Amino acid sequence: MLMAATLLTASFAQEKRYGIERAIVKRTTVMGMGGMNQTLTSVQYFDDYGNKESSETFMSMQGQNFVIFTLIKDGYVYSANLAAKQGTKINMAAMGDFKTVNYLNITDEVRQKYKIVEKGEEQVLGKDCKRYELTVTVQGQSMQVNVWVWKGLSLKSSMTVMGNTVEESATEIQEGAAIAKEKFVLPEGVTFTEVTPQL
Repeated sequence: MLMAATLLTASFAQEKRYGIERAIVKRTTVMGMGGMNQTLTSVQYFDDYGNKESSETFMSMQGQNFVIFTLIKDGYVYSANLAAKQGTKINMAAMGDFKTVNYLNITDEVRQKYKIVEKGEEQVLGKDCKRYELTVTVQGQSMQVNVWVWKGLSLKSSMTVMGNTVEESATEIQEGAAIAKEKFVLPEGVTFTEVTPQL
């Protein structure tokens, strides 16, 4: 589900995706699975209006803490467990008709494909956001997604798939923050295996 959410906001073309040049966005994600909630924290980094983008997701499982690093680069989505030094890469061109959503420029094709409907405006972190409702199909299962968007940037989202809920909220936005160059470089010593997107 996390990969599906990542791909929804990924970009194929070198086009402006966000209305601000660079920022660091901290987020909290609550995943409800089997009657239990798991809370994750993540940090999104982007520059050049979203043409450079990566994220770090901090997870805890069976008493162990680890970091999942994701980078969108050269038409691929790279994702790596930094502790295990193992990762995957997905060729975005192989994703068929799974188009991405650029909220700065929603095309008629994308609007129709996802049945996107504007649901008014609400504030998130003091920012005036447009709320969109859309329908996405993942592994044959349709799910309804609500997204609160400010300047093309999702500050809040909520979805339910196969009875499980995923709610994500931005907790802090650092506009114009300096970002270390290594945030946009593949980590050294990690082996990436190409996989086929399961969408």
